[in-house]
Amino acid sequence: ALTLLATGLSVGAVSNQKLLETIQSQRALLKPPTPPALVMAAASIFSKEWLYRITRKVGERLNSQVVIANAWHHRSDAYSSVLALLSIALAIAFPSLIAADAAAGLLVAGMICMTGLEILEESVRQLTDSSNHELVTRLTKLLKHKRTDQPKDKDVLSIDRIRARQVGSAAMVDVSVTTPATLSSTANRAVELRIKDHIMKQEPHVIDAEIRASAPDVACPPLTDVEQQTKKLLLSHPQVDTVTRVTVYCHDASLVDVDANVRLLDTSSHNPIPTSKTTTA
Repeated sequence: ALTLLATGLSVGAVSNQKLLETIQSQRALLKPPTPPALVMAAASIFSKEWLYRITRKVGERLNSQVVIANAWHHRSDAYSSVLALLSIALAIAFPSLIAADAAAGLLVAGMICMTGLEILEESVRQLTDSSNHELVTRLTKLLKHKRTDQPKDKDVLSIDRIRARQVGSAAMVDVSVTTPATLSSTANRAVELRIKDHIMKQEPHVIDAEIRASAPDVACPPLTDVEQQTKKLLLSHPQVDTVTRVTVYCHDASLVDVDANVRLLDTSSHNPIPTSKTTTA
């Protein structure tokens, strides 16, 4: 970005000096450009635009501002060639307008400086870990479209919050969604993993996604503690051999439902009964 700014200022200074010299000098002493200059300017336009498109595509895939800045350097060269082509054509057709080449140089310098400022602003934003509003907009459309069109995502009632923070060339996102109160903690966890997987696949520059899925107005106690206490309580029963599964359903901050699958001991042979029993607490 700083290189582009320096280039723009340099081109502007040279063009301004040339323009003043052209105005102050005798036009009769200046020779107009020749047709081969038109051919070279046209060739430069096509080659620089081709380099711009290829380099920008690579920069966007890598999310590298350095590569994108290099691409814009090619685009600024293409702009310069367009203005050079016009100024050369004017100078050939109207020799009295020989100063058009220097005037075009001033316009090119202005465009190069504007491009450098835009890239500098983007680079500073990445260095300061600022919010990425463009990514937030893309994620909002992505998740709303997924929730509407895919039946397995009907369990997401609403998307409450989406935040994205730029970390260098990558990004980190934070998403909160509301799910039905009937979903268990395991089901909510499955929703979180599904949304995270979808975001990571669609946005390769996202290095981490924190997803929170919860029912409205429900503040569950620590689910791990509930599961561990349930297992401990069930295993303390003399007829329980193992606890194969514990699922916690949160209703509010003080009420949860617990479904547990257990294997019971055969009291006569002291062997586990190959059946399961579900209990609710």
